[in-house]
Amino acid sequence: MYNLMNRESGNLIEYQNSSNYEFVELTNGLTAYREFGLKNNIPIIVIHGGTLPSEGYSEFCQRLSELNYWVICYDQFGRGYSDRPKIKYSMDVYQLQLDELLDHLKIDKFILYGVSMGAPIAVQYSNDHIDRSLAVGIQVPVVHIDNNIFKILNVPIVGEIMMRFFGLPLIKKRALEWNKDESINEDFIEKYINQLSLPGTEHALLSASRNLFPKNYEYIYEVFSKNKIPFHIAYADDDTEVSPDSVRAIIKINDDADIFMFTGGHGGSAKIPDKIVNVFESFLSKNLNQ
Repeated sequence: MYNLMNRESGNLIEYQNSSNYEFVELTNGLTAYREFGLKNNIPIIVIHGGTLPSEGYSEFCQRLSELNYWVICYDQFGRGYSDRPKIKYSMDVYQLQLDELLDHLKIDKFILYGVSMGAPIAVQYSNDHIDRSLAVGIQVPVVHIDNNIFKILNVPIVGEIMMRFFGLPLIKKRALEWNKDESINEDFIEKYINQLSLPGTEHALLSASRNLFPKNYEYIYEVFSKNKIPFHIAYADDDTEVSPDSVRAIIKINDDADIFMFTGGHGGSAKIPDKIVNVFESFLSKNLNQ
């Protein structure tokens, strides 16, 4: 029954070739990325979350580039147009991927913007490259998701069954509900669901669910507080996926951070794209003396 219920299909290479992304071969495989704006502007690297690939932030990247920034969005391994290597998906893997991408693009100093699970990835990278970090912005940041689902997924065999029978179908079902939101393009929803079915995606999400998503990252934010790097935090006061209290805990640690609170849940920023961009740009202008 487990084998019969394998829903993975499609050809990753064909899917990659259908995109308007560029690709670079890194240690763990091909990384897909897209550039917005002029290369002589200050670079902003946008780091997506656990399941939604970078294409979901295209509008955000485009609007930031119109404010005279060079914006790069890329797909982490296991999502979007990037490869799905058969490896252990961990913080180290994503730190190396970001490091090698920046090296490929010959970027020395940068601004990082991480969303959800992309937040601790951004903050950890900044902690390791203090002198290169101009500023860091995070949105609905993962701090510590204390969820029994991750404990179940961590059990050998049981985790595989749960991801195949319940995990991926639930993610796809949630995406189909986006049709109710007129601001979300139907073509993007279809492409998002298709990329979840590509061979290797199930392994990538299960591995990340075991080794990346359920960790407690509060110490990363605590270390960051000592670096004196300009910090912007946007979060939803009604977020049901990331506890608002966990975000307030890191705000307390980073008491100099620029804070923007909104309503609308974990994905609520999609309903106020202009406001999100304007608030972040205002923060950057203030702290980078532009």
